[in-house]
Amino acid sequence: MPQYSATLIGYSFWFREFSQYLALLDQGVSPTEIREVGVEDNYFQEPTTSRAVKMLQSIQRRVETLDADYRDLFPQLDLANQKLLNLLTVMFSDPLFNDFMYDVYRSELLLGDAKLHAYEVEAFFNQKQLENPQIAHWTLQTVHRLASAFQSFLREAGLLESHGDYDAVQRALLDTRLMMLLRAKHANRELASLLGR
Repeated sequence: MPQYSATLIGYSFWFREFSQYLALLDQGVSPTEIREVGVEDNYFQEPTTSRAVKMLQSIQRRVETLDADYRDLFPQLDLANQKLLNLLTVMFSDPLFNDFMYDVYRSELLLGDAKLHAYEVEAFFNQKQLENPQIAHWTLQTVHRLASAFQSFLREAGLLESHGDYDAVQRALLDTRLMMLLRAKHANRELASLLGR
């Protein structure tokens, strides 16, 4: 049984910071040095030191899911696909978000409904609470905040567009190079989630 976590509640999509982090790595700056300039010099312009530490921990965890092939491809991608690669790092590092993408977003693409309603998101979490004793103990507030975080990530990645009482589901237009790399790395589940297969 996968280990699930609600840590995404306190995290953001952090695309700008993710891009800057990768650029620093490309310049030969080590993760330790990035952490130092991020915290001591507030390189990423976070409002507080604790927020900078939290952001850096999250981004480092995400970046560690990428090998050199992904990191080399990132600057060659257009903005939309760079955001998708950032989203993929969240999928790679968070099993519950990965399940959400596969069970909910992918299903929307397969069914062709293209409208994600709150009750569909709630149904996902209700099912997870039945399947997993760890999630069963989460409060309603935790579940609502996590659902909101998941939807926010998808909006920032360009896969959802808010329309008041529902979110319009946008199909990902994956760059062929990213698609081929995902296949080569056997990220079939993540690819299926994004393409609706």
